[in-house]
Amino acid sequence: MDGNPKIPRMMGDANEAGDRFSSLPDPIIHQILSSLETVDVMRLSAVSRKWRYLWISMPYLNLDINTVWSDPLSKWSIHTIIDKFKDFVNWILLTQDRSIDIKRFRLFCHNFSDDTTLYRWLNVVARRNVQELELNIISHTPFELPRCLVNCASLVSLRLCFDSSCVLKLPTCGLSRLKSLDLLRVEFKDFSVLENFISNSPFLEDLIMEACVFREFEILEVSSASLKNLCVHNGGIHDCDGLHNIELQLSCPNLTSFSFIGPSAPDYSFEELHSLKNVFIHLESKSEIPNYQDCSYEMCKILEGVCNTEVLKLSVGNLPFLDGLSVPKSFTGAFLNLKSLTILVGMDERHMQALITLLNCSPNLEALKIYFEWCDVDVWEILDKDISCLTYYLKIVELFEVEGNQNELELLRFLLNKGHVLQKMSINWVRGINDPGEIIPKIMRFPRSSSDVELTFFEPKSDVYFYDL
Repeated sequence: MDGNPKIPRMMGDANEAGDRFSSLPDPIIHQILSSLETVDVMRLSAVSRKWRYLWISMPYLNLDINTVWSDPLSKWSIHTIIDKFKDFVNWILLTQDRSIDIKRFRLFCHNFSDDTTLYRWLNVVARRNVQELELNIISHTPFELPRCLVNCASLVSLRLCFDSSCVLKLPTCGLSRLKSLDLLRVEFKDFSVLENFISNSPFLEDLIMEACVFREFEILEVSSASLKNLCVHNGGIHDCDGLHNIELQLSCPNLTSFSFIGPSAPDYSFEELHSLKNVFIHLESKSEIPNYQDCSYEMCKILEGVCNTEVLKLSVGNLPFLDGLSVPKSFTGAFLNLKSLTILVGMDERHMQALITLLNCSPNLEALKIYFEWCDVDVWEILDKDISCLTYYLKIVELFEVEGNQNELELLRFLLNKGHVLQKMSINWVRGINDPGEIIPKIMRFPRSSSDVELTFFEPKSDVYFYDL
């Protein structure tokens, strides 16, 4: 256990600062040190006698096979490292004060089919009333959620991360007190087991399923009266076991936040989503040559299902998902509660017409963000018709990746001309733009319906990224 601990920085004299730190109540000291690896907390024993046994009562355990030793592969084989790590974790769990409840247990380790070490560790932390459990597992064998965790009444947060797709065997009974479940690269083989596990976890509020595989599912159903936040992120999984051929069904009356990244599904059924406040949708095409009619139908079904939201972030790029919105009367929904809209679009005429449709369906919209995606298109014009939100409510417009082409300028002209209560418009240039100084005068000459609008121009930023959640 070599290396230097990351000791919190103190102001003033070292002895005085150490005394001040040591005089703090143990729960506060534990909280301050909670982000450190357990091995670093142990190294603090060399700094002060008062801290010699601090780690024994530490309710936050962070055990990572990659950080216990410096450059272990230069000294030992991988199997020796695994064995040494097992000895280290065993010693920690045996030596710690077992009367202290564990608030958070984070573990990064290997798991083998013929080894029960991991399950023995989980049994120990379950007996110590673990509240938050995070397992980062390198495994090539199915992982079964042990009965000790299923019966652990103290467990409120569970995060399971695998280095590659790993079959997870869940009980159907759910977890009695679980509030947060985060799953990364998990493979499910039985849709009814997953459905029952979610619906039978009565306090589950946050559910994240990222890069998961739903083997031979026909329907992915999430039905929960307690669920508040749902993230389904399957972008880039291009096989039949992702979400391509699976109908997505949601029935969550208290859901406030919904984030979906992945391929479009054959159908959607959204029921009782009356509490939605925040929605992020990014759809990917199921094929290189997508069916325009199917894509339009899918997008309209999604938007009609989430029309109660107050914040909507929508990404479809150059794909044809918005085409249905460009056809009059094909979209019958209304975003009466929508206050903020963020959208990533190409600058073709169909997508601009779809944007106009969204604005017409959002009479109370107050903030609009548009990220432009490059595409080779013909020049077009927007009809100068009044839009309710532009006339009465839209106050802030932010434009990103602006290169100053004729279509972008046409949209700018329209927003300035019809934005009667517009207060701020910011224009963020695309990286690599030649000379925005030639474009700015054109924009400044556009007629403005609002005398209060303030135009601001920003240099290209490398940290502006649409997909940041």
